[in-house]
Amino acid sequence: MLVARDTSEGLEVFMVRRNARSAWLPQIYVFPGGAVDAADREAASHAQLRGSAGEVDPAFVVTAARETFEEGGLLFADRPIAPEALSEARRALLAKEITFADVLLRFDTAIDASHLRFFSRWITPPMEVRRFDARFFVGRVPHDQIAEADAIEVLDGRWFRPLEALAAFERKEIGMIFPTVKHLERIAPYHTVAELMVFAAAKRIATVEPEYSGGELALPAEVVDAW
Repeated sequence: MLVARDTSEGLEVFMVRRNARSAWLPQIYVFPGGAVDAADREAASHAQLRGSAGEVDPAFVVTAARETFEEGGLLFADRPIAPEALSEARRALLAKEITFADVLLRFDTAIDASHLRFFSRWITPPMEVRRFDARFFVGRVPHDQIAEADAIEVLDGRWFRPLEALAAFERKEIGMIFPTVKHLERIAPYHTVAELMVFAAAKRIATVEPEYSGGELALPAEVVDAW
């Protein structure tokens, strides 16, 4: 999930650093995200999801919302929720005392998918050991909510201007993977969240499967300008 906010210096996106003990991609900066589980599909079919984020399986929308809440503390709810109550619910969720569905029931709320836009679909190359078929979304940070890394799966939650993150990567100050870099490059031209959301609503969704060229990942020629 690419969660964005407006600042006096332009659009910023929230990123988190994966735990050093993670078996996969330790210490790498990523956008909040994770895998669809059975509970996400159930939530999508039991009125815990309202509105639309575009032409995408609703279960992916629930997953994006759940992972953003778990890893970043932001909840795309259909009504305002007091920050203190939201923080306590997240603490209980991370402690596995309640489920994400319980969080929504506690606040008598649902995920408002209209706050999000389906942005892209990326599939890892066939030769990779761990393969993913990932959906990316963009969204505006919910009003009066504060983004904060969960300090379990991810650490060091930071707001970056896209070009700032790319420059830090080039200087080898932070680690990122190819899809993260390409998404930052894709959103860098947009100066406000409103501009980004308009673009996301109108853009074509092309399935992107990077390929190796000269030992390095590259975008296939047919999607360089289209995705």
